[in-house]
Amino acid sequence: MAEPSSVANATALDVGLAPSMAMSMCYVAMADSMGIAMGNAVSNQQRGQVLAGAALAKVLTLIIAKGST
Repeated sequence: MAEPSSVANATALDVGLAPSMAMSMCYVAMADSMGIAMGNAVSNQQRGQVLAGAALAKVLTLIIAKGST
């Protein structure tokens, strides 16, 4: 028994769109991963700034405690 033409057309359309859908899903996943990576980079930079501020405060405290001689 042959498929009705509307079912065959829908199947052909699904098969024809599969590669573009797969690539678009790949692009979305890649964009999401890049966004997460950029967020991590910003977070790491902020932590580095906090660490640098704490180190500077400690060094200045040691300098002041030592006094001028």
